[in-house]
Amino acid sequence: MAIDLTRLSQKGQVVIPNTVRKKLGLKEGMKFLVVGVGDTIVLRKLMLSEEKTRLKQLLEESRRKAEKLGFTAKEIEGLIYQTRKVS
Repeated sequence: MAIDLTRLSQKGQVVIPNTVRKKLGLKEGMKFLVVGVGDTIVLRKLMLSEEKTRLKQLLEESRRKAEKLGFTAKEIEGLIYQTRKVS
């Protein structure tokens, strides 16, 4: 187990101490799931496969909701195109 102290910056950033990063193999750019319960904060590193699985779930949910609202596949493609064009 790796334990150390850190603090929260004005920007809401938390530095994970080097000893913990090395022990857990954490690298710059890694993504984490953040869970807050009571006075406890849990960071869980996400693996690429988990991100893809969650993205697929979100896409399936979105498609079902769009179909339920009566959107056609062509309308959805048009909305996606417009959204990407603006971003």
